[in-house]
Amino acid sequence: MKQHMSEADLALYSGGDLGFFERFRVSRHLAKCDACRLDVEAYRLIRRELAAQEPEIDGLNWAALSREMTANIHLGLEAGACIATPAVTRRRTPQLIFAAASLCLLAGTGLFLKYERGVMMPSHSGPVLASTTPGLELRAGDNSMVLLQRGGQHANQTVGAQGEIQARYVDSETGSVTINNVYLEQ
Repeated sequence: MKQHMSEADLALYSGGDLGFFERFRVSRHLAKCDACRLDVEAYRLIRRELAAQEPEIDGLNWAALSREMTANIHLGLEAGACIATPAVTRRRTPQLIFAAASLCLLAGTGLFLKYERGVMMPSHSGPVLASTTPGLELRAGDNSMVLLQRGGQHANQTVGAQGEIQARYVDSETGSVTINNVYLEQ
């Protein structure tokens, strides 16, 4: 069974009061449907008869009044459409996506560095200074020496590019601050 257009759509189409897309949709249907095409012609005939029977009242321009009413109806529909949409719409701009990705990368790098067990300077044939979990370590070949933090205290460790390592921690029992600096000179 063929689906027909609504009476309202056909009446609006006959008067030229449909928007572009609706008018296109109805005209495509009318090209295939004789029954709806006859209804549109009937609406157009009624419209012409009513226009010919307009009462003559002094001072009223019915055509202008009709155009004004049609414009007011369209204005009301547009205003209603504006009110129905949300006041704030959030768009995902490329800058926002880039900023979010950068923050995720920064957070991931921070977590990786936080949980990394030791930071070592590049190995080579000479002695190497290393910052490890138990303390500061000096390695030369198979030999090593470790400067331990007292009682496994958590220390803030700093590694310099010039062959220096520093560890700072506060002893929880005494409250004293311990700073260990180890320098490597060749």
